[in-house]
Amino acid sequence: MDPRKEEELLRWFEEIEDEELALIESEIESEPEPSSDDSDLDYVPSDESAIESEGGQVNYTENDECVECHETNSVENESVTENNEDEGMWCEEASEIPNFNFDVSQCGIKIDQMENMSPIDIFEKIWNDDVMNLLISSTNNYGAKLVVTNRPKTRNSRSLKFLPVTKREMKRFIGLCLLQGMVKIPAIRKLFTYDPLYYHPIFLHILSGRRFEQILRCFNAVPEVFDTQDRLHKVRSIMDLVIQNSNSVYSPCEKLSLDESMLLFRGRLVFRQYIKNKKSKYGIKFYELTTHEGFILNLEIYQGRDGADPLPGNIPKTEQLVLRLLGPFLNKGHHVFMDNFYNSVSLSSELLKLRTHSTGTLRANRRGNPATIVRKKLKKGEHIWSKKQNTSVYVSKWKDKRDVLAITTAVHPEMVTVGNRYGIEKNKPREIHEYNQHMSGIDRSDQMLSYYSCPRKTIRWHKKVLFRLLDISVWNSFLLYRKGLQKKIKMVEFREALILSLIEIDINETGRIFTKQRASTSNLPAGEQHFPAEIPVTEHSRRKHAFLKCRQCTKEGRRRETRYRCEHCEDNPPLCPAPCFKLWHC
Repeated sequence: MDPRKEEELLRWFEEIEDEELALIESEIESEPEPSSDDSDLDYVPSDESAIESEGGQVNYTENDECVECHETNSVENESVTENNEDEGMWCEEASEIPNFNFDVSQCGIKIDQMENMSPIDIFEKIWNDDVMNLLISSTNNYGAKLVVTNRPKTRNSRSLKFLPVTKREMKRFIGLCLLQGMVKIPAIRKLFTYDPLYYHPIFLHILSGRRFEQILRCFNAVPEVFDTQDRLHKVRSIMDLVIQNSNSVYSPCEKLSLDESMLLFRGRLVFRQYIKNKKSKYGIKFYELTTHEGFILNLEIYQGRDGADPLPGNIPKTEQLVLRLLGPFLNKGHHVFMDNFYNSVSLSSELLKLRTHSTGTLRANRRGNPATIVRKKLKKGEHIWSKKQNTSVYVSKWKDKRDVLAITTAVHPEMVTVGNRYGIEKNKPREIHEYNQHMSGIDRSDQMLSYYSCPRKTIRWHKKVLFRLLDISVWNSFLLYRKGLQKKIKMVEFREALILSLIEIDINETGRIFTKQRASTSNLPAGEQHFPAEIPVTEHSRRKHAFLKCRQCTKEGRRRETRYRCEHCEDNPPLCPAPCFKLWHC
């Protein structure tokens, strides 16, 4: 470009800048000063800070950040103020622990003449006639509905005909279900076959495979009248009966524990839970209240966020859950142990009003915690505590491998010397030692239930819960039997005696009752040797000869009929003259 033209352009730009500066200065000089009356005028947002919509509403754009900052600052100021108020509610002066005078004379077994009872007698105190009648009526109703459905059925379908289940048959079915938990097989049908790898004669002796599967298909506990809005209506009735019967035969001692338990279930369910730290990560979550020995007193199934009926008042859901489980045991002086999922300062204060002590671990982010205890940095072995004024709620912090925050209303926080099973002594806070001693009830019950569990893989969640309730009834019965008779009996021995009673086999009987009484003809005297005889014809039969399936041929997988049987054998088995007759008696 020509240097002259560049100089002209530069002069032109400088003149434009000078004119713009002059205009800006003149506008500033001509602008009037704000008067005191302007403060009374309504605020009208400028074009940059607000945009008026068609409906006349104002949508703020740039000033939203300032509003949000102001709201955040106000919330922070409120939380700081709340923390400052809470700080004044906590002190380091110990006070007397309230004594609720728990009545020890009322705790224990409520069964008379316990020493003369067998395992089946105690089991039927919990799994009583009401439970059996509910199962029988519900199973028969569902079986009758399956028969009349319009689904296509094959010639040998199990739903083509359903015979009503009797009480004796239901007991045998439950006995075989309990026995299945002790016999590991890949499929249920394997237990009812002659496969040498899985052959168990007791199953075929009690029920046929088709009948067992038919009852299992219809097995349920849904009453005729139920609340359709209740997600647990399929198990609500039997669950209430089992819990009611358990509390009617046993009154717990002072120490109780509350925690959750998982039942494995991977099917589709609206309230199925996932807990990565559990062995059964997917499943149905049970909230359970137990004694420190593991006797299950009360339970509740998680139904989702809006599943359970809320209690009156503005109470957090976790506290509502604890109050529902502890409902029958409040105002009696019990001491409940819980982990940090349930504990809070407000819950401990509420339980104190209901004459119930509580102890357990505590989460650091719970509302109402003393900030000085939570924020304090400790060295290993140090222990600090603080008490809420006008109450006996203590919050303590102890440094072991990591910080442990605890809450208690039953003991004064102090360091005590305790020893482990190896004789090694260690200093621990008293509240932590009490928690470790009495919190293992649910873990113990879960451990024992996992050894011989009835539930099998199924897509119907209510059947899993039914078998879980059956296991709980057996476990509670076992604890009552061992505690009442003061016998050191193992769980497996108790189950074996119970199963034998349910399937009506004498406890002193041997397995020879299931084997054929076969005797070799060469070893018997002349008058007792076995010979084939013709099967007699029935009275109204038009045939000259009667035919039945050969037992030996059936055993070897062949279908063949014969006219002859062994008259000397106990059940007169039909057998072909040769070679089945000889093979059967060898």
